[in-house]
Amino acid sequence: MIGICLALIDEPSDKEKFIYIYKKYKSQMMNKAMSILHNHALSEEAVQESFLKIAKIISQLSENDDKTAALILIIVRNISLNMIKSEHINETESLTSKEDIPDLSLDILKKIISQDGYNELIAVISGTDHIYRDIMIMKIVYGYECDEISQILGIPKRTVETRLYRGRKIIRRKLEEKYENE
Repeated sequence: MIGICLALIDEPSDKEKFIYIYKKYKSQMMNKAMSILHNHALSEEAVQESFLKIAKIISQLSENDDKTAALILIIVRNISLNMIKSEHINETESLTSKEDIPDLSLDILKKIISQDGYNELIAVISGTDHIYRDIMIMKIVYGYECDEISQILGIPKRTVETRLYRGRKIIRRKLEEKYENE
């Protein structure tokens, strides 16, 4: 399996990085997959699929980084959850344009631009349901586009957009509640 992943990587330094990440995180990924799937064979399949996705984005990752560890666990968790689903559940909320996505007011934006504000934003995101949290973290912290998130997590782009939309609404409401009281 590792040979297939290494074949996807061109740069020798990225191959070394992949091997390091493989050795460092494989058991954590397996534990995460087992906690979701409760089946050793399916968990191994989820971890293998996760490493294939990691190989495709290896140049964007660093070896010793908490963000890398978090992203790897997000990938394996979502692949495991996708394996559980037998069929895709259609999202019912409609998104017609970017105008539908609520913007944060200027007052709130001024308060969250500082480092403390950034930390507060991450704390609010961390407090949301994982289906929104994972996508929001990948979008805000890692800077991935919806297409990339869709490919990494193995979910339709429309689902990513919908979850991003709903996650922003939740975060907007929580931040407005917090900062209106100050």
